Amino acid sequence: MNKDLIKGILILVGVLLALAIFAVVATDDGFQKLSCMVRAILHGVSLTNIHSVCGL
Repeated sequence: MNKDLIKGILILVGVLLALAIFAVVATDDGFQKLSCMVRAILHGVSLTNIHSVCGL
């Protein structure tokens, strides 16, 4: 595999992990927010619009 591809995948995983940790720690109902974020990502909502869709 290409080194740039591996770096890109690691960056994407890091961003998703940071969003998940933020959703659980920084909100009152973190697990509901986390499930909302996962569903939004799976349905194609852009990362910049997730906060308005899930009410973060």
